[in-house]
Amino acid sequence: MSHLRIVIGNQTLAKYLQGGGHWIIRIQYLLGLRALKHDVVLLELLWSSGNDQQDEQRISQFFQQLAEYGLAECCVLLLFPKELKEPRFESAQAYGKSKAEIADIIKSADLLWNDCCSIRQPLLGMFKHRVLIDLDPGVVQVSCIDWEDENQDAPPLGPVAEAMSIHDHHAFLTVGRKMNDPDCEVPTLGLEWHTFSPFVYLPLWQVAPNPGLASPFSSITHWSWKEIWMKKRILSTSKRKAYLRYLDLPQKTGRAFELAANIHPDDNTGDRELLTEHNWKLVDPWEVAKSPAAYQNYIASSRAEIMCPKPIFRELKSGWFSDRSACYLASGRPVLAEDTGFSDHLPTGKGLLAFRDLEEAIAGVHEIDANYPKHMQAARELAEELLDSQRCLEKILAACS
Repeated sequence: MSHLRIVIGNQTLAKYLQGGGHWIIRIQYLLGLRALKHDVVLLELLWSSGNDQQDEQRISQFFQQLAEYGLAECCVLLLFPKELKEPRFESAQAYGKSKAEIADIIKSADLLWNDCCSIRQPLLGMFKHRVLIDLDPGVVQVSCIDWEDENQDAPPLGPVAEAMSIHDHHAFLTVGRKMNDPDCEVPTLGLEWHTFSPFVYLPLWQVAPNPGLASPFSSITHWSWKEIWMKKRILSTSKRKAYLRYLDLPQKTGRAFELAANIHPDDNTGDRELLTEHNWKLVDPWEVAKSPAAYQNYIASSRAEIMCPKPIFRELKSGWFSDRSACYLASGRPVLAEDTGFSDHLPTGKGLLAFRDLEEAIAGVHEIDANYPKHMQAARELAEELLDSQRCLEKILAACS
């Protein structure tokens, strides 16, 4: 494949500087594409806070964090006025390069990878070939449909789809690996979806030594209560509901479990007490994973990942697999994950173990602890064979035409 100029559109990094795991996904995109000799540029959008000093501090930290990976020179940022509803290029302040240089990058780009609909109209229309990258299969598609008329076989797209400029793209990629399978219930929106698995830039990841039996099964997650409707069906997008489904795991297995979850110490819902009463240890994700390096260290200190997906991923059989789980695997850390249907497309049983209920989860914990060196090795091998950025990115780029 010839070398391409690829712009990755995003609007979450500069306003979420403490999200180490969130950052490392985009860092791996940049490093992986550069390793394939493509000319890659991260275009970050940021809306002003209304405080000039705070904006400048965020932007400075944004470029500083990228510089640690040698990426500052391939990133640009557009700052929009707080009151502006739409990303209009002419209204933006430019950082990283001049406004004229950014305009040239946009005009000359072979591809825009639009990360989770970050780039919307009218800025979106400035790119000649636009590819939607969907990391939230089911959530995006269900949100886009107007379900008011339940007698329709194909309900129309609602205002969310228009606001997200869904149909203003030329190609559609999703981590929902079952999107084209007969038993997947995620609405296609009448579009052709190409599927891919989250990948890792392997030079970033080394197999950490065995952390010992006392180290916890862990994960890093946002704690929320959100749900969406699909006709009369309520679909939870809440990691809270996902993990409470397996509340008894620590007591049933007699071993350490830990969640880096953003539950405030003064939270009055009772969730913190509920989890600790069931022997879950809670830590602050904005401390243990406040940077990409801290995120990597946290994974390395864990025994394995316990991954409970948003219930919508499981209920709609999306085949979603976590980019965080891919990082655990690359570190030689086994992953015990509730099955969303990913087991139809990824090998399970060694390194990656799937479960569907509490009993299977308990069995998976015992299997990993009883045969830990085997699962450590298998985890890394799975990452090398199936989740390597070089191999995965070539397939992704082939689907972008």
